Amino acid sequence: MEDRAKPNSRYPLVRDSIIDPPQALAELRASAPIHKVQLAGGGEAWLVTRHADVRALLGNPAFGTQYPGSMPATDDSNLAAGFMFLKDPPEHTRLRKSVSRAFTTRRIAELREHAEAVASDLVTTMLADGPEVDLQESYAYPLPIAVISELLGIPAADRVRFRGWADVVLRSVATAPEEYGEAFTDLQKFVVQLVESKPDGSDVLSDLARQEGETGGLNQLEIASMAMGLLMAGYVTTTSAISHGLLRLFATQVVLDRILAGELEMSAVVEELLRLQDEEVGINRIAQCDVDICGVRISRGETVIASRSGANRDPREFEDPESLRADVVRSPHLAFGHGIHHCLGAALARMELEVAFSTLLTRIPGIRLAVPVTEVAWSAEGMDVSIDQLPVTW
Repeated sequence: MEDRAKPNSRYPLVRDSIIDPPQALAELRASAPIHKVQLAGGGEAWLVTRHADVRALLGNPAFGTQYPGSMPATDDSNLAAGFMFLKDPPEHTRLRKSVSRAFTTRRIAELREHAEAVASDLVTTMLADGPEVDLQESYAYPLPIAVISELLGIPAADRVRFRGWADVVLRSVATAPEEYGEAFTDLQKFVVQLVESKPDGSDVLSDLARQEGETGGLNQLEIASMAMGLLMAGYVTTTSAISHGLLRLFATQVVLDRILAGELEMSAVVEELLRLQDEEVGINRIAQCDVDICGVRISRGETVIASRSGANRDPREFEDPESLRADVVRSPHLAFGHGIHHCLGAALARMELEVAFSTLLTRIPGIRLAVPVTEVAWSAEGMDVSIDQLPVTW
């Protein structure tokens, strides 16, 4: 087996674009299927960038989400330890089977109606406030949090403070550590109390609460952890997909024109935008035993990073991979991962994106960036590349 250690390769890679990955990623992908990288916080990891290899890695049971033998303790002050996407089988299998029953086709259809109504109201407010607004605050953030609130069955009277806590915890709105800690504690308490009040409706948490006594059902603490996990996985990530997708469309006028002319299916556009969406960090997996991948021996406990950005732009898998081509048949992208941890909310996210783009472009067909793309404020310090503000006009 060959050791492809690269002591000079630091990860995350230095970038100079909001919507496109660093050129160094393509260079690494072309030169070898796997590289050892130096992490910003110290330590080392292996980076996999090619589509076939990333797919194989994410589907390999030899790689898990936790260090071998570790089992984080969950209580009402540490709901994060119970997140399903941080669990390995058999615990992950039990949790996913239970919550999967709550994500029915019927529920997604019902949530679409809610999302369409919310999106329409947001656009109406934008038109009243315009002709120039920050699309992040006016549209990209409030739409996903409204859908999540409906999904979890959060009472209307509580939704303003719920979003306030979520913004502090997930968007780092607050700069003071004590404010962050207070918001995180309050949010967890709220979620625990919300679950204790169920079942009282047709939302996901009520469904899970009604199954509590059944075989494989979740207890209240597990349901609370599930609620927090759904919030963290579905709020900022969906916002990012909306804003990055619109920014890419604004920069690809020929595609935008074809959408407005009705020549492209929005579902196909969404798939291409998801494929091209960049990320700051990939999906971490930890070897549960000594295992060989890409011609390299990975030792038990070592971290391997699956780069979705690299995989989704791999010329071995996609013709003209850097272009937005919604009129051609593509291989399945890996934006939602692969294997047992494939995103549970993928159908929900696709629906939200279709609604977000269709509603906005139908109601405001002349919408465009209000500043040059080089002046759009962004940062790459968190889990993805964040657009701080997205000024638009019409």
